[in-house]
Amino acid sequence: MSDGCQQGGEADELRCLCGSLLARLVPGGVELKCRRCRRTRVIPLEPSASGAVAPRARG
Repeated sequence: MSDGCQQGGEADELRCLCGSLLARLVPGGVELKCRRCRRTRVIPLEPSASGAVAPRARG
């Protein structure tokens, strides 16, 4: 974790020290929340050969 961030109430959330939700893991990937308009976007992830999750390539 970097300075200014902390684990949220759930293990799959990342929140700012002020409590604002920054990102969380969802079944389709990583969900990011816009601080300005409060909309969310899901960044799809796919498992890599090593078992780690990596962003899916665009194309």
